[in-house]
Amino acid sequence: MSSNIDFAGQAPGAEGYRADHPQAAHCTILDRQAGEVDLKGRKKIAIVGFASSTRKYAPIGDPDWIICGLNQLYRHLPRIDVHFDIHSYWEQDNVAGTDHPKWINECGIPVYMADLYPEAGPTSVRYPIERLIQKFGIDYFTSTVAIELVWAIDYIDRQIDAQLAAGFAQPSPAELRALYNDYTIGIYGIDLIVGTEYEWQKACVEFWIGVATARGINFSIPRESALLKQQYRYGYEREPNTGILKMSELSTRAKEIEDIKAKLFVQMHQLNGRIASLTDVKTSMNGTAPAFVDEKIAEWQGALEKTVAELQTYDGAMQECVHIRTVMDLRLKGGSVPLAQFF
Repeated sequence: MSSNIDFAGQAPGAEGYRADHPQAAHCTILDRQAGEVDLKGRKKIAIVGFASSTRKYAPIGDPDWIICGLNQLYRHLPRIDVHFDIHSYWEQDNVAGTDHPKWINECGIPVYMADLYPEAGPTSVRYPIERLIQKFGIDYFTSTVAIELVWAIDYIDRQIDAQLAAGFAQPSPAELRALYNDYTIGIYGIDLIVGTEYEWQKACVEFWIGVATARGINFSIPRESALLKQQYRYGYEREPNTGILKMSELSTRAKEIEDIKAKLFVQMHQLNGRIASLTDVKTSMNGTAPAFVDEKIAEWQGALEKTVAELQTYDGAMQECVHIRTVMDLRLKGGSVPLAQFF
């Protein structure tokens, strides 16, 4: 049973954090203020998020990896070696019925935070934001994932610097890249394709992936992840292929449906007007109008019902277009989204 279940509210159907996990790294804190943590010689760092599409691939059972969690992900993961909660309001806006501050206090693993909050407990660690901004020459941190990536890159840099200092070596660019090739960063459970995550977080994460790749650091990113995806090569292809329809085909289909609906609306209003007019005639004659008046009203009423039924059918077709466009939009952003998920 999860060790966090008593006070953190293990997620339904999930195995929450276990302090005694057999593959845990048991990282130690070297300097809380400077943000220095010993990863026990492990050269693979997994950054894990909430997206179920790829979170399942996180190497929880592999002792070569450091597992990095964030926020309340411990409700879903049985193992976390280093945790991140970079929010000044970390004790607020948490899952109802959970005690996040208590977990931070009692988890026993390094937890990187924006500052050393006295109430956060003995294993909280201050994220070295000022040093990292100065080192990389850019203040570009739009999400916790980006913050974790920069931390991982910096950690690997410092490990290699230590190796070089110990050997007094002056490596060639190829030799330096080979040293970086010994390290891997994995990204699991992270898509960043919805709302502000796509608008201003995804680009930042992909920027830092580029920084790490330029050094020669390996990356493990599941094929289903939305990161580093293009649906077509600009200039070489006319439009993206999402595996459903071409966007131009969908737009044509939607336009045809709208045109048909517009005609049916006109027809519906005309029939309503005709029926209302004959009904007024019948009323003015105290209900003694000729038989053909009732026949015509019945005929137009039948036509009206048929028109309304057709309108409902084309409304459904338009809703289908909207659903397909939603899926196509998410796929264009890199997401692996099944069409059936929206029906």
